[in-house]
Amino acid sequence: MVKKSWIILGIIFLLVLAGGIYVKIDKPFQKSDDFSKTSLIRLNIPIGGEINTSVKITNPEKDSEIIKISLNNFDGLALLSQDEFSLDFRESDELIVEFKDLKRKPGVYVGKLVIENSLSKEEIPIILGVEDANAAFAIIQSSIPKYDLVYLGGKLGIDFKVFDLINSNVQTVKANYVIKNLDDESLLSGNTDLIVGTGSKSEIINIPKDWDVGDYVFISYIEHKGTLSFSSHLFTVSNPDNRTVLDNSKIFFIAVIIFVVLILFFVLYFVKTRDSLIIELKKQQDSELKRNLDYIKQSKKVIIQSKSNSVKKKNELDELKRAEKSIVKKLKDKQKKQKREIEKLKKSKTKEGKIKEKMNKWKNQGYKMYETDEELKKANKKGIKGQIKEWNKQGYDTGFLNK
Repeated sequence: MVKKSWIILGIIFLLVLAGGIYVKIDKPFQKSDDFSKTSLIRLNIPIGGEINTSVKITNPEKDSEIIKISLNNFDGLALLSQDEFSLDFRESDELIVEFKDLKRKPGVYVGKLVIENSLSKEEIPIILGVEDANAAFAIIQSSIPKYDLVYLGGKLGIDFKVFDLINSNVQTVKANYVIKNLDDESLLSGNTDLIVGTGSKSEIINIPKDWDVGDYVFISYIEHKGTLSFSSHLFTVSNPDNRTVLDNSKIFFIAVIIFVVLILFFVLYFVKTRDSLIIELKKQQDSELKRNLDYIKQSKKVIIQSKSNSVKKKNELDELKRAEKSIVKKLKDKQKKQKREIEKLKKSKTKEGKIKEKMNKWKNQGYKMYETDEELKKANKKGIKGQIKEWNKQGYDTGFLNK
């Protein structure tokens, strides 16, 4: 049983190891030395509105550093509480970014928060939506799972849903879209007709090979009677060479899982085959113990129902209880000895037929209940002749009870 537990633990370890390798390969671009834990700042404000957000800045370097902060493309829309920090190793401070609409023009504004020191640089995308309070529609857009990973020369998949906010009864609307980089440059644009209210529409867009690797924002908008409704989606374009690394890692992971499952199957098959005789012996021994305990239970019932006085009954029951403990101990000791003998025979590569022959011999001896012989002769046998006949019918050798 101990060996079996170690085998199972070993298999679990292999599975965890394989999963760890997969995660490590599947996420080769994960950074651990960023200045912040913020991956995106996305906010919406009404026309003329304002809002503040905070970013925790930490110095990841082992020496004191001057960390400089700047905003890109947010003139007239955002201000920083300070533009640099002097921080010791692992020291942190809080940066407040105040967004305030001074342009008073609805739309999606794209830029980035740049955090850098003399050694490294981090860019956090910012998407600020300035909403028209009279917007006629709500646009919900999400990536299509098949196109979650976007590569140079690959495809971007967007799923659109449109809801009517003003009960305009319009069935379809024309939506325009544009893709911008974090420098707020429009790189690609187009349009599509969308169904209002029910269903959805998917749009597949080809990504040029000559774009830079990095973050981009897909913006869709609907103009209706002087109002503007919009939505945005941040996505990352990666180098197609990384796709091969990811695909290979997935193949490797699947191969490892198949290999481990095969090992698990053969190990469990071996363990089951190896332990089948022990399991059979255990069932045989449990049955033998049950027969003895059932007989003692019936003997107790006979004593209780007898016409003897209470003192005599008590003495007989006490004697029967003592006999029961002694019988159980003898049976347990015998069963341990039998198990050791079976394991010894298995190690010596004795044929299974020979081992089963010995087990059948023990089984037949178990029906004779030798262990109860000496003990039950001490107990009161008065009034149990009917029970003896019943046990004889079931195949038990109860001749010793008549000695």
